[in-house]
Amino acid sequence: MFYGSKDLLIDDKGRLILPSGYRSGFALGAVYAVLGLDSCIELLPTDVFEKKAQGIMSLSDFDPKARVLKRTFLANAFDLQVDTHGRILLPKPLLEKTGMGRSVKVVGMYDHLEIWDKEVFEKAEALAEKDYSENAKALSENGHGV
Repeated sequence: MFYGSKDLLIDDKGRLILPSGYRSGFALGAVYAVLGLDSCIELLPTDVFEKKAQGIMSLSDFDPKARVLKRTFLANAFDLQVDTHGRILLPKPLLEKTGMGRSVKVVGMYDHLEIWDKEVFEKAEALAEKDYSENAKALSENGHGV
């Protein structure tokens, strides 16, 4: 289970040192990096990646939006390994597509991690916190169990 957030740095080679508390969530050091939906990089344990991929792949190939989703998800998925120093080499295509700088915020999202450019995250977080109570109320009224 991943929660909390950490301010970290990406080194010149594109590597990120995962805090020890987060490393244990990746069995045998296996990590999948995928393009997140909000201009971030998602780090997924194998079981979470497989479940998400199966859900996406179950969508109909006859639906053009489903084909685009499948293509985008799989074309931007990378099988990574945590090295003996707790580092992962973040894929250059994902760093470029998300506009990731050296200063990042790693956010625990229960079953996976998100890596955000720190400045982008702080701006988004300020807006999100303003709407936190209102969003919780709206979702609970719509039967989402919040």
